Amino acid sequence: MKQSKIQKIDPHFSESSYFVSRDLFKNHDPFEMSEKSRCSFDQKSGTFEIAVLGEKYIVHYPSGEVCNAQEENFDNYSVKIIILRYLMNAKGKENEDELISFKEFPDGPLYYSNFYKRCIQVFANIGNEMPDELKKYMNAINGIPLGKGDLSWQFTVMPGVTAAGILWFGDDEFEAEAQILFDKSLTKVFNIKDLAILGDVLIISLKTFTFSLEK
Repeated sequence: MKQSKIQKIDPHFSESSYFVSRDLFKNHDPFEMSEKSRCSFDQKSGTFEIAVLGEKYIVHYPSGEVCNAQEENFDNYSVKIIILRYLMNAKGKENEDELISFKEFPDGPLYYSNFYKRCIQVFANIGNEMPDELKKYMNAINGIPLGKGDLSWQFTVMPGVTAAGILWFGDDEFEAEAQILFDKSLTKVFNIKDLAILGDVLIISLKTFTFSLEK
C-alpha cells in the first residue's frame, strides 16, 4: 500500500494571540467594521455574523469573543484570529481581480518556506491522493473552476476575501504541485503573518472536510 504524503497540520496560533486580537478589537467602531467588512452587525445583540469557507461564526462586540453558529466555544484559534483581524482591517474596497502568490506580498519571501510546507504542499498532496474529495469540498464552498492546471478553483474565504487553488497531479516521476493565490487587494488588508493564518484556515477546513468523507 502506497504511503500517504498528506502532512499533519495543526493550528499553531495560540490562545494568547487570540486574546491580543480581542483586546484590540474593542477599540474599533462596530458600524465602521460592519460596513468595510460586508459583515452584518446586530446592534441589539451586539454581534457580528460572518461566514468563513461556508461555516457561520458569531462575533461578540466589544469582547471579541468568537463562537460557532450554535454560540458554542471552539478551539481553532486560527479561525478566531483571522476573523477578528479581518473585521478590524477590512477596507471596504472591491477586489482587484488580480490573483498573486504568497511570495508577492510584502515580506512574503521571508515566510514562504513555512507557508509552502504547511499549506501549498498539503493542498497538493490532498488533491493528488483525494481528487474527488477535493472536488466535493470546492463544490461545498461554491468554488468556481478556473481552467488552470489539472484542477483549479477560485473561491471566497470570507466576504471580500478571494483566493484560488491550482493543482497539477503528480506521477511516479514527478511530485504533485500546487499554488494558492490571493486577490491583490488583500495586500492592503492583511500583513504576511495574517496571510499565513488565512492559509492555515483553508487547509484545516479542507482536511476536516475531506477526511470526514472517509468515515
